[in-house]
Amino acid sequence: MKGSLGNYSTSNQARIFTALVLTGILSVGSGLTLIKNSSAAALETSPDTKNEVLTQNLNQNQLPRSIVNVVLQDLSRRTGISTQKLQIINYSQQNWRNSCLELSQPDEFCTQAIVPGWRFVVSDGRQNWVYHTNNNGRSIRLASAQTPTNNPTTQLPQSVKNQVLQAASARLQQPISQLNIIQAQQQDWRDGCLELGNANEGCLRAIVPGWRIVVGAVGQSLVYHADETGSGLRLNEKASQTASQKLPQTVKDGVLRQASLVSKLSISELNIVAYKQKQFSRGCENPTIRNLCDPILVSGWEVFVKSANRISPWVFLSDESGSQIQLASSDRPNGNTGSVTPVPIPQDELPPPLDQNVVFRQISSGGLAGTTYETVLLNDGRLIRVKVGDANDSERTVRRVSLQEVQQFQQLLTRKKFGEFKNLSYPAPSGAADYVTYTLTSPEGTVKYNNITLYQLPQNLRIVLKGWNRLRSNSIADSGTGGAVGGGVPIPTNELPAPLDRDVVFRQISSGGFAPRTYETVLLKDGTLIRVRIGDANDSSRSVRRISQQQVQQFLQLLERSRFAKFQNLSYPAPQGSADYITYTLTSKEGTVRYNDISQKNLPKNLLEVVNAWNQIGNIAK
Repeated sequence: MKGSLGNYSTSNQARIFTALVLTGILSVGSGLTLIKNSSAAALETSPDTKNEVLTQNLNQNQLPRSIVNVVLQDLSRRTGISTQKLQIINYSQQNWRNSCLELSQPDEFCTQAIVPGWRFVVSDGRQNWVYHTNNNGRSIRLASAQTPTNNPTTQLPQSVKNQVLQAASARLQQPISQLNIIQAQQQDWRDGCLELGNANEGCLRAIVPGWRIVVGAVGQSLVYHADETGSGLRLNEKASQTASQKLPQTVKDGVLRQASLVSKLSISELNIVAYKQKQFSRGCENPTIRNLCDPILVSGWEVFVKSANRISPWVFLSDESGSQIQLASSDRPNGNTGSVTPVPIPQDELPPPLDQNVVFRQISSGGLAGTTYETVLLNDGRLIRVKVGDANDSERTVRRVSLQEVQQFQQLLTRKKFGEFKNLSYPAPSGAADYVTYTLTSPEGTVKYNNITLYQLPQNLRIVLKGWNRLRSNSIADSGTGGAVGGGVPIPTNELPAPLDRDVVFRQISSGGFAPRTYETVLLKDGTLIRVRIGDANDSSRSVRRISQQQVQQFLQLLERSRFAKFQNLSYPAPQGSADYITYTLTSKEGTVRYNDISQKNLPKNLLEVVNAWNQIGNIAK
């Protein structure tokens, strides 16, 4: 037995020693290369540059910036192309099967081990290069150089290219100069929605010649379907790959605090509308202090912040932790820096007068894409935006504001004497290019200005512009059902309930169901909640409960915050053929809304919030 144990111990020790040796070989495998006459270009960083490579705790889909820099610098050294003209147009995490990153050369010994790493595709717009790397960038290899067989810049019509780049720039919040069209294929789409229609959309069944276009940015790609001219353009979101990096909470909080100081607004009035990762020189992004900036590059975030009545966002730059934040541009939030002299609009350049039911119209044209859009406000509260020259009318949007907001805007036009600017143009400086021209028309006349002279306009005119942009930002989607908000249809005047009594804050009337009875519940200013059954001669079903004054005030604030008035005098009907459902009629000082227990789950979000709060009041009343 002793001999057996001794033999077992010896053989076990040998196995352990062998395993340790193999483990040691595997641990250094990713750095072990013996290359003879190699053209695969493995790159090992020297001890001097080792400390410059940041340690990466890689999460899924997180783009390692330090490796990107090494790849771009290596390709720039090889080709002589500036790193500013090179872009990573695609990347993915990989598990390579050997230490040569699966790019072994003749007479090269490669350890057989799994090496986590990355695959990058780099482009200068004309040619693509493929790189393999390990997971920290200390070993990289150039796999191949590929010249696209179909050069999109020569075959894709310029009009389509402009439309796609403009749309991608807006989507990714990146300048067009940072985007590349990396693929463009002619395609025959099977319907008028370019095979991207939604379930509720009627798409014309016809062959539509067009293009499938891929736009590349660093770590992202967008796939667009377009018709032959680019006037019809849709984003294929499923086929697109966008960066999944989220803005750290510390950066978000710090930017909003800084924006509050700059704007003199509370944080609750500000919203982060876009952000992207960026490298910048501290202070150098602000034109007013560019000569005093710190030239040290900082990796961080570019964050765009807006308020409800803000035309253009404030742009902030933050480091990765949110400890250093600076204002990059403010678009002169505090007013103009001078004035521009208006000139009369030539008679032949004046747009046609407004139609009878149109309150206001904006025509925007120019910019990099050179497209023209027309937006009109109708007297029933509809906001209709179309792209001029779009034969398929594919970009038409219909939104809605309340009648009260329409009246308030008309009063603003009168109060700020919009008619005094009748047929005047505020031109851009001589030599300016790629600016957007806006032509505004009311029943009193037309005004023309551009985004360059915006903050040099007269104060009253700027107040009107803020009111107009606030109106558009407050609008909500119109489903097209009867031209009303979120699928609602107007309640016939003869079906509207009586206005609220003086002491009543809110009222609900419920009717129908299996036992067709009608109940009325009213909330009084003092918090009293009274429920009665209509037609109950003995008043035997009356109940009286109470909520606190604080709860009354919170509910009133919710009505205002959710813009309950936008849904005034609208009904959300049950599906055709439905039976035994209960209809609810809600009335506030601003108007009436009707819905039922079948359609409740499909109500607009803001309205559903009010319904839920009202039901909660009924549950907590004592």
